[in-house]
Formats: sequence, structure tokens, C-alpha cells
Amino acid sequence: MIEARPFNDGDAWAVFQNLDGWDWLEAEATRGASVTAPGLFADWRSVESARLLSLVLVSTRGARSVPFAVLGLSHTGQGGVAQAALLSRDHNRFRRELVHAARRIRADMGIYARQNGIARIEARCWAGHPRAATLLQSVGFRHEADLPGFPPKGAGTFRQFAFISSL
Repeated sequence: MIEARPFNDGDAWAVFQNLDGWDWLEAEATRGASVTAPGLFADWRSVESARLLSLVLVSTRGARSVPFAVLGLSHTGQGGVAQAALLSRDHNRFRRELVHAARRIRADMGIYARQNGIARIEARCWAGHPRAATLLQSVGFRHEADLPGFPPKGAGTFRQFAFISSL
């Protein structure tokens, strides 16, 4: 039902051109300003070579393949600690694919972490996103704290989650 492909510009661009509305609002909350699809793609692409893992998730339902999400795992600069990010196209249209992706991530995340010496994977989501926290928890992340003081004007709140690996 889904395929995880190494990051490539064409498939990733298809995702960034059609982001889910809530993912779009989260990106704006993260930056504290309006964003454009080319700008978001450029931000994501600019750190591509430094990522530990970078994938485009593709729906294989039906006759054609449709890229529906990008997934990245990056170093935080702290030994054994990584940061995860996922952006998706329409959450309703790709609901089944996102559920399937969550199951695969949950099954594989601990194995990947142990094989790569990662003790902790962090992820944040905008508190206003109605589904992001649920997705993070469904793949094995645990809520640690709500972090107020983000843009705009310090009124935004992000939720901090972490997955702790048993190395």
C-alpha cells in the first residue's frame, strides 16, 4: 500500500505543492510567517545532505504511484540524539496510507535507532494541529512538555515528544 523511497526532488516537490492545510499552518507557525511551497521545499532541501534518513512515502494504491509524505531524521548536534519531521499531503485523502506509515515507523524505529547508535529521537508539533500529536504517539513517541513562547509574538505553543531507544 505504501513504498518508502529515498528522497528525490520530483517526488518531494509533489508533496510540498499539495501539503495538507494543517501541515501548512504548522509550517507557518514554525516560521512565524507566511510560507510558500517553493520556500518550504527549499528549506527541506537545504539540509538534505546532512540527514541520517530522508524518504518520500508513496501510495501504491491503484494503478499509479502518488507521493504523499516526506520523512526526515536529522542530527541535533548532540551525540545519539536525532530529530524527526514528517509533512504530508491531504490527511483525509491519504488516511489509510498515513495509518500504514505509522505502523511501519512504529515497527522499524527502534531497530533503526539501535543500528545507528541513536538513543533519543525528538519531534515537535504545533499545538494547534488536530492530528499531529496523535500521529506522534501512534508511532511510539511520548509527550514530554508543552513549550510556549513561539512565533508569532510568543503566543504559539509547540508540543515536545521523544522516543527513547533501548540501545
